[in-house]
Amino acid sequence: MGENSSKTLLVYYSFEGNIKFAADTVKDNLDVDLERLVPDVEPPKKGLSKFLAGGHAALTKKLPSLSALSHDLSDYDQLIIASPVWAGTYAPAIGAFLRGNKIQGKRVYLIASSASGNADKMLLKLEDALKGNNVVDTLSLQNPLKNPDASIVLIQNFCHRIAN
Repeated sequence: MGENSSKTLLVYYSFEGNIKFAADTVKDNLDVDLERLVPDVEPPKKGLSKFLAGGHAALTKKLPSLSALSHDLSDYDQLIIASPVWAGTYAPAIGAFLRGNKIQGKRVYLIASSASGNADKMLLKLEDALKGNNVVDTLSLQNPLKNPDASIVLIQNFCHRIAN
């Protein structure tokens, strides 16, 4: 891949591993630093309560506290933000990241992962939350762990667009 002068940080939250898969694939294809958001509270990993608790937190915008970031955002002029779709919006950990960090004047790329493959509403909400930045491109993935080969091709194309 062509080396470009801008430093890129990929900030992501992954609950079931789909977004981690996407982040790792981006890292394999682009020179990026990874920042995994770690909230103090997460929904249960199994059962109906997983969807109820996660969806409720997303809908009510109840934001968790996050562990301290290991990267300084001011070192980067380009961000990739990746989140699963929860109840039609981005995960509460992403909301907490946006609330806790003043992000202005950056080139931003967005990645969403959903079961339905329809992340348009969530991506628009995320773009809205990033006013004052240049959201250049978005990528919507459907169950990347269930469709790894197709997802890798989509992610590689996305990385190619970022690099050029």
